[in-house]
Amino acid sequence: MKLKEIIIPKTRSTRFIELDIVRGFAISLMVFLHILWDLNYFGILPLNKTIYKVNVVCPALFFLLLGVCLAVSTNKSDLNLRKIKHLIHRGVWILTLGMILTVITLLLLPERPILFGVLHCIGFSVILAIPILKIKLNPIPTIILGFFIVAAGLLLKTITFNNPTYLHLSIGLHEANIWSNTIDYFPLMPWFGLCLIGIAIGNILYKDHKRQFSIPDLSQYKPASLFSWMGQHSLIIYLIHQPIIAGILSIYLYYPVF
Repeated sequence: MKLKEIIIPKTRSTRFIELDIVRGFAISLMVFLHILWDLNYFGILPLNKTIYKVNVVCPALFFLLLGVCLAVSTNKSDLNLRKIKHLIHRGVWILTLGMILTVITLLLLPERPILFGVLHCIGFSVILAIPILKIKLNPIPTIILGFFIVAAGLLLKTITFNNPTYLHLSIGLHEANIWSNTIDYFPLMPWFGLCLIGIAIGNILYKDHKRQFSIPDLSQYKPASLFSWMGQHSLIIYLIHQPIIAGILSIYLYYPVF
């Protein structure tokens, strides 16, 4: 399975370019914000916290799009056993990538390792969404369930939990200083709730695998094509962008050329 198929299910039908474009915008914004974070981490430029506050937009878009794409990939026909196995395989594969990042950060950043980051959450979300996709739950109940999980997650943020286990961290129970102990934390509550809302949106806007609205031909515009390409390769970009940024900044610090 190709990496770009992890987030964007491969189908025989025409791709919906607008989904790729929005994902491409989200990944490009994430890279920009991570550059700002890395500049601060390496002591080159203080972090502009006002600009960095928009960071929440990136994961929100990713989880909404995850739900939309899950709906698009499964609402054309019944979710049979073969498709269920494919989704489980995809979820486990993303989760495995997340665990690899856990090991890497434990070695390189032992003071702030990734224990339950965005890839862990996406992997579990893909698997947990299968029952909703299987029973083809109507959009309104799906949205209500999604908002309930989001609200529960926001409530859990106000509750501190000493010495949390991995299970506690996965659902959103954590110590008060969680961000001083990890560089990436995305519990299932609230983020899985956004995935469910995305599924409902996908079932509404792409019912029967058909676009329920009209848009112009975006492929003729170069910026749209660029963002579309980035959206199709979002997972690969996510995996490699930080090593590239950190590598360039390390070279700049230790072998300055300016």
